[in-house]
Amino acid sequence: MKLVHKATNLPEAHLLVGLLAQHRIAARIFNANASSLAGEIPVDQARPQVWVDDPAHFERARALIDDYLKAKPWAPPRKCSRCGEENPASFEICWSCGNALD
Repeated sequence: MKLVHKATNLPEAHLLVGLLAQHRIAARIFNANASSLAGEIPVDQARPQVWVDDPAHFERARALIDDYLKAKPWAPPRKCSRCGEENPASFEICWSCGNALD
């Protein structure tokens, strides 16, 4: 296992683990409940951490995470071609039906 990212918060960590899973990279979250200890331990140590199971996937996982984090939040939403639901620009699959977005 190898640490690939220290997330800002737990929802971000879950999104990134999901992103990696879509690309067939197994990953886990550590420190999921450590935020309540911030102040007792250094804040940096309390942040959720994303670890890849196989260190051979580290570089690819790092690149996927970097691309995801660089996505422009002001980009227009994308419509799903299957169900017509609106999705944020950074989504790769429809939150409603699971269809891959164009």
